Amino acid sequence: MRGWLRPLLVVVPLLAPLLLLAACTTNPATGQQSFTAFMSADDERRVGAEEHPKMIKEFGGAYGDAKLRAYVHRVGNKLAQVSETPDVAFTFTVLNDDKVNAFALPGGYVYITRGLIALAANEAEMAGVLAHEIGHVTARHTAQRYSTAMAANLGLMVLDVIGSQAGLPSGVGQIVGFGAQAALMGYSRDQELEADMLGVRYLARAGYDPAAMTSFLAKMEAHAALEAAMLGKPNGPTNNIMSTHPRTGERIQQAVVLARLPAGSPAVLGRDEFLAEIDGMVFGDDPDQGVRRGQEFIHPGLGFRFQVPPGFTLFNAPQRVVARGPKQSLIIFDMA
Repeated sequence: MRGWLRPLLVVVPLLAPLLLLAACTTNPATGQQSFTAFMSADDERRVGAEEHPKMIKEFGGAYGDAKLRAYVHRVGNKLAQVSETPDVAFTFTVLNDDKVNAFALPGGYVYITRGLIALAANEAEMAGVLAHEIGHVTARHTAQRYSTAMAANLGLMVLDVIGSQAGLPSGVGQIVGFGAQAALMGYSRDQELEADMLGVRYLARAGYDPAAMTSFLAKMEAHAALEAAMLGKPNGPTNNIMSTHPRTGERIQQAVVLARLPAGSPAVLGRDEFLAEIDGMVFGDDPDQGVRRGQEFIHPGLGFRFQVPPGFTLFNAPQRVVARGPKQSLIIFDMA
């Protein structure tokens, strides 16, 4: 039985690159060959539409200020229209979350928190974040990640079948499969650089100063460092945009070079309009979701309050309140 195992174990890895090459297409945004065989453009739209309401619920709902929502939508569409896929219908959502975060779903769904908007100093800085997320969509990064994972799992399934026929332990493929999934979590460094390059390109095309991406990155790094220190993790990850989009100033500069911007590109920042549009936006905790006052959490709508011991720092989320204390101690209050 095992006589045919070795040739097959050699043939399967050799066939995988050929299958990947045959299924590669030219990416309209980058001009590069990319593997998206297991997720079509229609699949991306369907996945995005299905996950959209889940994302809104998970991050505290959409922010209710219609004027601010219209403003972000207007800026986002301005950027999307100068991308390589202007026919894609983008949906821009302001999340009622004070954390500094932004992300995108396939099919043109882009999310930005009011916490991130509050950290920006002008329209160009906010636009830089939107442009970066649009870049992830136009480059079809989710489709690439999903297709690569499916191709890896397909190979693992074949090896599992072969292994089971040859009497090998059935858990071998599962262990390797788990490792493959862990390796594919989050965007790769190349994809982040690609999104930066596309974001810089879209900023310039829309008339913004591309340097705004660098200036805002410095603010996000400073905010992440402060948040980590508050959590008692000076060198640890935090739950914000820097943990899911690891970037550096040097890489932004590299993205500017790769974007091949024409000499004399416009340098609009849009500070006055930006400040006028965000005037009145809630900063920090939304009273409807409860507020923090030192060691005390107060929820006016539900009519309760509680205190945590000295040395603990409160963090408010839509579904729970977390208090982190000395020696990594943790108190979690779940909202039923």
